[in-house]
Amino acid sequence: MLALLHQLDATCQAVEELFPQHPDAEILLSFPGLGTQPAARVLAEIGDDHTRFADARGLKAYAGAAPVTRASGKKSHIGRRIVKNDRLNHAGHL
Repeated sequence: MLALLHQLDATCQAVEELFPQHPDAEILLSFPGLGTQPAARVLAEIGDDHTRFADARGLKAYAGAAPVTRASGKKSHIGRRIVKNDRLNHAGHL
């Protein structure tokens, strides 16, 4: 168990040292409340391919932050998205 904790500390230290060297680190770290560890997690979840999402709405839907509107006849319901990337959603929540 102690060896696992040492490996975890070494990984966290490596992320703290290496993440600021990434070209997108400055953008991600400019988000309010997003430190080095959560920013690295967000980058790991969305990737660094800038053409992956056509626009911000696509990324918002992928993260589960976009509302879903279900309309049928006279009724309309706006609810939360069930299918989403839970790890990215949690990193955004932090």
